[in-house]
Amino acid sequence: MGTVRAGLAFVLCAAIAGVAAPAGAAPTKPAATQGPADVETAEQLYAKLDYEQANAVAERVVKRTGLSHDQLVRAYRVLAVTYAVLDKEEQARDAFLQLLIFDPDYQADPNLGPKVNTPFMEARGSLRSLPSKPGIDVSANVSTGGGTLRVTTRDPTKIVKKVNVGYRWTSSGDYTITQVSPSDAQAVEVAAAPSGRTRLDFYVQALDERDNTVLEAGNPQVPKSAFVEAGAGPGPGKGGKSEGGSLFSSPFFWIFTSAAVVGGGTALFFALRPQDPPTSASLSPIINCGTDRCN
Repeated sequence: MGTVRAGLAFVLCAAIAGVAAPAGAAPTKPAATQGPADVETAEQLYAKLDYEQANAVAERVVKRTGLSHDQLVRAYRVLAVTYAVLDKEEQARDAFLQLLIFDPDYQADPNLGPKVNTPFMEARGSLRSLPSKPGIDVSANVSTGGGTLRVTTRDPTKIVKKVNVGYRWTSSGDYTITQVSPSDAQAVEVAAAPSGRTRLDFYVQALDERDNTVLEAGNPQVPKSAFVEAGAGPGPGKGGKSEGGSLFSSPFFWIFTSAAVVGGGTALFFALRPQDPPTSASLSPIINCGTDRCN
C-alpha cells in the first residue's frame, strides 16, 4: 500500500513540475490559448513574423468584452493581415470589413502585396456600398448656464446597441454619463457650469453587444472640448445681456460723430479746393488823386 501511494505522489509531482515525456513521445507545442490574449502580445508576435500565433491571439482578443476602440482597431489590424498572409482570403476580407467599420479611414500598406491588398480592396468596396459611412457626429452648444450636446450615430451595419455620452466642466475627475439609443439624432442636456468654468470636456462612444467600443468621438482619456463664448449669458446656448453700456453704444455719440465728420469734411473740401491763379488786376493797387484816379 505504501508503495502505491509513493508511486501516485511521484506522478502528480511530475505533472506539476512539467517532467519531460518518455523517450519517443512527440513534444507538445504550447497552445496559443495558454498564453496571454492581449493586443500587445498579438502585435509582438506579428512583428516576429509568427503569423499563426499572432492570428490565434488576435482571434481571442476580439472575442473579449469591454475592449476600447483603440484595442479593437489594433486587434483587427493584426487579425485581417495575418488571415491574408495565411491564405485565408474570405476571413481576411471579413476582418478588413470589420476594421473599416471601426476605422473607415484605415489604409492597408501597399508594400504588403496583392495577397493582403486584394481582400482589403474588396472590403473597401463593400464599405462604400453601405448607405452611410459609419461614425459619430457630435456638436456642442453651451453657455455657463448649461447647454446641449447633439449626437448623430451612423450605424449602417446595426452593430451598435447603446451610446454613452459623457461630459464634465473640469479638466479631471468623473464624467456625467448619459446613455442614449443609437438613433439618427439625440440631444443630451448639459448642466450649468460651476463658477469660473468655461470649458466643457465631452465624448461619445457607441458600444456593441459585448460592450466593445466600436465607434467613438473622443474618449475619457482624450475628450473633445467646447468653450463658452465671451459674454454668453446664463441661458443654455444663448448670449447673455451686457450690463450698462458704453460710449460707442450711445445713439448721441454717433449723431455728434456724424456731424463732426460732415463738418470736418466740408472744411477739408474748401481747404483742398484748387484756387484760381491771381491776376494782374487783383494784384495791382488802385491810387486816386482826389476824386479821380491817378495816371
